[in-house]
Amino acid sequence: MASPRRVVQLGFIWFCNLNGLTTFSFYSARIRESRFLFCYRIFHNILVMILTIKFLMDFWHFSADSFEESPLVRLAAITYFGLVFLSLISCMGSAHRRQDRIRNLITKLQEMEDVSKSRNYRVPRGRKRFLNLLLIVLTALLVLRLAVHAYLNVNRFRRGIHNPCNCFLSECMIFAMNSLAFGLMLEIARNWWRLESGLKMLILDPEPRPDRLTHLRQLQTMFQCLIEMMDEVCLVFRFVFLCYLMRNVWSGIRVGYMLVRVCLGHSAIESELEYLQMVFVTCIQPLLFSLMMNSLTHTTDSLLEDTKATIRGLYSRGNSQVERRMEWFSLQLAEQHTYVHIFGTYRMNRSLVFDGCSVILLHVIYMVQCEYTSMF
Repeated sequence: MASPRRVVQLGFIWFCNLNGLTTFSFYSARIRESRFLFCYRIFHNILVMILTIKFLMDFWHFSADSFEESPLVRLAAITYFGLVFLSLISCMGSAHRRQDRIRNLITKLQEMEDVSKSRNYRVPRGRKRFLNLLLIVLTALLVLRLAVHAYLNVNRFRRGIHNPCNCFLSECMIFAMNSLAFGLMLEIARNWWRLESGLKMLILDPEPRPDRLTHLRQLQTMFQCLIEMMDEVCLVFRFVFLCYLMRNVWSGIRVGYMLVRVCLGHSAIESELEYLQMVFVTCIQPLLFSLMMNSLTHTTDSLLEDTKATIRGLYSRGNSQVERRMEWFSLQLAEQHTYVHIFGTYRMNRSLVFDGCSVILLHVIYMVQCEYTSMF
């Protein structure tokens, strides 16, 4: 019987399939390419682009009065649709060009997990609870995305108001691609902590096995494989991460500006309230997802440093051959890293959050100042 974690993982793989990102499925715990999913991906991608363009035209017509009253609202809408198109193109491009690499990453992680379990390597309880919590929150964000769209559409039909909220497919596709990258990094961290526990078991075993050096070499190879997989994730999803970062900054600016406009403005007309509702739909989930992503990237940032500290405390407790092997292992890890980066320029960790919040605050102040200046 499959574990709840495995069921959730399979559910997200099928969610990626439904959103036209992946073209493989699991049969008997193995990944197989599907020709049907390949054709479905082409059809779905075309459909998403058509509906997104239709949404742009409907929303522009619906909010024409609000755009005339505030040029900044018009600029925010133009920026939103520009970022949506960039995000969709990055998702489709990465899924099309890097499909084999994504499938290979999942296969390698699955094989490494099987090997670790066969050797009784286990994730520490506290860290296992942390990873499971992130997976639960990710599932909750997916439910939130679906529930918000369902509520707004039901509310639209009950009130008889034409509120064109057809961004459902595009937002789900962007969320699915971000979730795929998030899931890969989550499993890399899980396998890394399994190998780290195996390293401790191997070195601190009171009755050393005769094949300890062989297992140590295999662990060293598996650690190196995980480091290379993290670099592969950064390469495959580099445009996705860049659009993710830009959308987070834009979402913060938009939410901050609209809250100031509605709460501190002279009036809260119905069109602005409808626009604020649209802001909630498009911004609340990316902002909540960014909190979770920052927690995970901060964790992956420290994986290698924690392992180096563990090695420094263990390598002197074995025989001379084990000591030399551990010293060589330390040298191998010295110039490498496990942090998530965007084009080698931005490191996705908690320090980047401060920079993003500073940019958001400055832009909100500038937009509010421009709004009040235009009133006089």
